[in-house]
Amino acid sequence: MNLLSRQDAAVSAPKGEPDAPRTASGGLDGKLEHAREVNLKYASNMPNFVADETAKRYTRANKSLLWRHLDTIETEITFKGTRAVRQRIRRNGKPWTLSFEALPGFKWYGGFGTEIRPLFDPQCPTSIQYRGRQEVRGKQLMEYGFSSPADGCFASFYVGNRRYNPARTGQAFIDTGGNVIQLDEEAEGFPADFEFAQRTEQVWWDYVKIGDTSHLLPVRARFVVLYSSGARFRVEVEYKNHRHFEASANITFN
Repeated sequence: MNLLSRQDAAVSAPKGEPDAPRTASGGLDGKLEHAREVNLKYASNMPNFVADETAKRYTRANKSLLWRHLDTIETEITFKGTRAVRQRIRRNGKPWTLSFEALPGFKWYGGFGTEIRPLFDPQCPTSIQYRGRQEVRGKQLMEYGFSSPADGCFASFYVGNRRYNPARTGQAFIDTGGNVIQLDEEAEGFPADFEFAQRTEQVWWDYVKIGDTSHLLPVRARFVVLYSSGARFRVEVEYKNHRHFEASANITFN
């Protein structure tokens, strides 16, 4: 099960919203346009770094309300822009000698920035609407709801030889500098005979020190997948110990 990514964006603040940020002319949301510029620049210039990734996977049977811990996957994940390579994989504390793709069950491929460009690229069919201010993790952030039709710029889902790119809805929480601090995304509307019925994803960013420089980088992600059978998968991901590439690293990006 794989998900690869593309990107999306667009539109204006709702009329009649008293605190909806607007341009002086009352046209497009000025803060949204600033956020678009900030985040597209960010997506194009993400720092290359290495982090320790810990992912805890859980399963839930059809009609059950109880999540069962399946396993814990630890990797050294190397980012080059929004592309990632996982090495030194351990499953439940033991070395996993096969590839990440060979792990059984649901595998997560987002959660580290590939979601940014689909949200803000003006060439994509995503609409964005201001919803107001919210306190998130102790910060006052601007909330924007978004929606994208099927076959938009977001990632397609692949199961075997089958591919489908469903509609997306969700919300992005943006700070005063225009940076996305949290992104919630839901994919639904899959064909009845597709293996997935629904997938939700949440990504959290924070400022992380690498050397003498502070970078806004992903620190957590969560994925919940509903299968057509009624079974569910949940993955809780943490990124820690962010650091620069080692000069001697031997990494190939395909």
